Order: sequence, then C-alpha cells, then structure tokens
Amino acid sequence: MSHESVYALPLTTFWMLDRNISRIKAEEDQRQLRLSLVAQAGDQEAIKDYMTELSTAVGNPVIQKAAMEQGAMNRLKVLMGVQDE
Repeated sequence: MSHESVYALPLTTFWMLDRNISRIKAEEDQRQLRLSLVAQAGDQEAIKDYMTELSTAVGNPVIQKAAMEQGAMNRLKVLMGVQDE
C-alpha cells in the first residue's frame, strides 16, 4: 500500500487496520510461545497434538493439473511481440 493510499483512508479505517495488525502479530506471538513451551516440555503426546492442530489449520491444498491449450505458447509470444503471426 502506498503512502498516498494510506493518507486517503478515513481515520476510522486506518485505526481499524492498525488494530488488526496488532491482533495478528499477537496471535503469531502466542503461537511462537506455545511452540517454544511444547518443544521445551519434550512431551511427545503434546508435540503430536500440536502438529495435528497445525496440520488442520493448514488444511489440504487444492492440487489441479494444468494443461496448456494447443498453440497457447505461440499466441502468448505474438501478444508479447516476440513472434510474428
């Protein structure tokens, strides 16, 4: 976000964004603290539970096979001006 766009924000929006940034940083700090405590405890069950919780939070990424259309690369080269029609 540029300085000009920040200056154009209404004050209430700016401070709401500021609070959200602080909230997100606090959540990251909590997660780091919990990670440190679990690691120092050395309890294998706690580590396993924490890893399961993190895996659930990450979720399963959507994997989709991509297939390029016939002649798509040549059309792209023409659009970029690298190749003549």
